[in-house]
Amino acid sequence: MKRLNKEYKLNVSNYITFKYGSVNKDNPQIVYVSGKCWVSPTEEMDYASVINDIESKLRKDIKSIFIDDINFENRFILDFDISVDGLYPNRKKFLSFDFYLRQNEKNKKKLSDLKDIFINKVGIISNNIVFSFKENAFIVKKQK
Repeated sequence: MKRLNKEYKLNVSNYITFKYGSVNKDNPQIVYVSGKCWVSPTEEMDYASVINDIESKLRKDIKSIFIDDINFENRFILDFDISVDGLYPNRKKFLSFDFYLRQNEKNKKKLSDLKDIFINKVGIISNNIVFSFKENAFIVKKQK
């Protein structure tokens, strides 16, 4: 059986590791972007509330930056995963997130042809996520 999944690394951030890909490289109708990093707060706060705010900002960013009805349809799935249990100042926690986008059927591109689009748009999203965390007294790093 032939493997159909394909991933490409996106070197757009000094703080978050990104890659994009599809589970079907021959027909990449659904494309995903995956990000991962380590975050640690520098002060006490309501961590769950702050993380929820950052997640909702990310949702709005994805909608405003990616959803254009030219390249991608207006629905997407965001999986934002971090545990706030046991979170306290200077303790690092792993954050991973994936979002899945559906390519517009009339303008479907090969996976490799999407790289420039993803470099530009994921770069903006990356800067916004890092800014949101830093604004809320978190440190963001690629490695633990």
